[in-house]
Amino acid sequence: MKRERATALLEDMLRRLDEGQEWPLCLVDAVYLFGSYARGALEPNDVDVAVGYHRDKEMNARFVSFMVSSGRDPHVDLRQALIGRRRGIQFLWDASEREHLEQEGARMLPLWRRGDSLEQSLSVLRSIEEDPDAGRAPRDDMIEEFEGLDRHIPRAVRHDVIEWRKTGRITVSRLTLPDNQVMPLGRTTAWAIDDRWKADSPLRRAALASLNHLRSLGADLCDIELAGEQLPASTRGELVEPRWWINWKWRHYRAIPHRLADGDGWLEVLDPTRTKPLHALLIRPGAQANLQERSS
Repeated sequence: MKRERATALLEDMLRRLDEGQEWPLCLVDAVYLFGSYARGALEPNDVDVAVGYHRDKEMNARFVSFMVSSGRDPHVDLRQALIGRRRGIQFLWDASEREHLEQEGARMLPLWRRGDSLEQSLSVLRSIEEDPDAGRAPRDDMIEEFEGLDRHIPRAVRHDVIEWRKTGRITVSRLTLPDNQVMPLGRTTAWAIDDRWKADSPLRRAALASLNHLRSLGADLCDIELAGEQLPASTRGELVEPRWWINWKWRHYRAIPHRLADGDGWLEVLDPTRTKPLHALLIRPGAQANLQERSS
């Protein structure tokens, strides 16, 4: 993306913030710039923006509804209020992740704080000097498997996954799941899935596609933990320790190296949707998985 287009996106966002007193813009407390654009890159891949905001009752309700039942991003309304439906800005919402990046040396440039005038924030934006030599920094944490999918992978997650791969604890491959909506064998498995998600839920679609893919890899349904719950498949009388994990939204991802020390794989669905392709990362044990985890 040309820097001129990136600047125009940011200027429009600042004008929306200056004019926006309605929900959800009223929740925004501060906006920070970081990444290649903030370093002056002439053609940043995208614009990295960290948003500091507070939750009210309505936002809390969105989190419960979207994360539990629909799987949608609870920030979708806030994102659209900031930039509409345009692409080009990647938002970081998590304050702890922002602090993590700062501790690792990422510079967070305060672009806007509640109470700033439009002139003040535009002045900060225009004071960033262009640098033809500025590009993606190593701390931006990118590998080939993340390209084009990184907006669904928080930077802290990318950093950890890359480190685990470097040290041989895991391997990572990307795939697009075949959209197989056939219920896997087992009446109790069917009950477990239908009890958790409605027929049109994107999470149910992701669950079925993931289960069928793992079955094609030879996984036993009894060995699979699906979004935090182990399947009560009927082929065995009791639950055993899972060997496969299906997940989304990167919940409990820090447990991956520990689980794969004795397990077979972790399938992370990156953006469960009703109709779009189901992109996923398949994380398997690396050559050092057992050695490093058992010695730690």
